[in-house]
Amino acid sequence: MDKKSGNVICTLPGQTSSTIIIGGHFDFADEGTGIVDDWSGASLLPSLYQALKSRPRRHTFVFVAFTAEERGLVGSSRYVRNMTPEQKALTRAFVNLECLGLTTVKVWTSRSTPALVARLSEVARMLGIPLQGVNVDRVGDDDTHPFLSAHIPVISIHSVTQETWSILHSPRDRMDAIDFEDYYAAYKLAAYYLAYLDVAAE
Repeated sequence: MDKKSGNVICTLPGQTSSTIIIGGHFDFADEGTGIVDDWSGASLLPSLYQALKSRPRRHTFVFVAFTAEERGLVGSSRYVRNMTPEQKALTRAFVNLECLGLTTVKVWTSRSTPALVARLSEVARMLGIPLQGVNVDRVGDDDTHPFLSAHIPVISIHSVTQETWSILHSPRDRMDAIDFEDYYAAYKLAAYYLAYLDVAAE
């Protein structure tokens, strides 16, 4: 726990200081229970840690559960603000997990770095997991924003569509909104994607 920011941070060391950061936020809006937004993302962080820890890693992976995303990206903004210039230069990607399991996996293409989207598409194709580009600029912001502003490559993985976005910040944001086959597919894609980035990212 970072006591100054309230973020929960877990580092999985690699052979180098070249870093890949994975995040989700653990706060939620006043309405609903926050299962979709964003316990669905934050709760995958320990599972992804477990998926990666048993294999040799070139990159160092940092898993961050951000606080106060709903109050203006407070936790992620503080995290980026506290990074040194060297840490920013060594960060190869920030992978944001946001609102998963409503539908099949989506990626916010207009917000994400094209090279990271291309690699996610490759992994999804190899696994036979459906992947669509769905931009959510009009729905709201997410924790990729501070990283992108710091010129760090980002990708935002989600499951929101025009038909499902109204579930967020409402009493409908609860466990029965999650389709667990879609949620497992998101986990599987994220796990393989991170392993692929470890090899493919410079």
